Amino acid sequence: MKVAIVNGSARENGNSHHAAKFVEETILSKWPDAIVAKINLSELNIHPCMGDAWCRRNDECLQDDDMKWIINLLDDCDFTVFISPVFFRDMSSLMKIFTDRCYPMIKGNPGDQKPKISGKKAILIMFQYVKGKGFEEALKHTSWVLENLGFDVKDAFLFKDADDFGSAGEDEKNRQKMAKAIAAMEGRK
Repeated sequence: MKVAIVNGSARENGNSHHAAKFVEETILSKWPDAIVAKINLSELNIHPCMGDAWCRRNDECLQDDDMKWIINLLDDCDFTVFISPVFFRDMSSLMKIFTDRCYPMIKGNPGDQKPKISGKKAILIMFQYVKGKGFEEALKHTSWVLENLGFDVKDAFLFKDADDFGSAGEDEKNRQKMAKAIAAMEGRK
C-alpha cells in the first residue's frame, strides 16, 4: 500500500504537524509494509500557478519545480491524506498554491473540466484556531477542490478550537476519528 500525506502548514510543531505524525504512525501500525510519503509543502519548491493553460495543451506544467514529482506520486498512491489549517475561512496559502498547481490532473476547458483519473481515495483534516463557530465552509470548499481534481474524499474533519501548541492534533477524540477513517480506507474502492 502506498499513501501520501500532504501537510499544508508551515508550522513545524503545530496541529497539522502532530496530525501528520499520528497519521503516519497509524498507517504503519496497521500496514507495516506500507510506503508512506510525507509531503511537507513548506519544505518544497512549488511556484504559484501562472494561469497560462500550458498544462491544458501539454498534459504537464511548464514550470520545473517539485510539483512534477508530486503529481506522479499522487497518481501512484492508494490514498492520500490532506492536512491543512484554516486561514481566513479557507485552506492555507500553501495548500491553495498546491491545489492550483494540480491543474495538470484535470482535462477539458474551465467549466467543463473532468479529472484525468477519478476516484483516488482521500481523507481531509483541517484545524481551526478561532474559538466558537466552526468554519465548515473551509472544509466544504477544500473537499470540493479535491473532488474536482479527481479525489474521492471519503472522510473530512474540521477540528475546532485548536490552540497554538498542537493539542488538537494530539487530542484523543481527534486521534480516534482519524484512526477510524484511516482503518476504513483498506476496504474502500
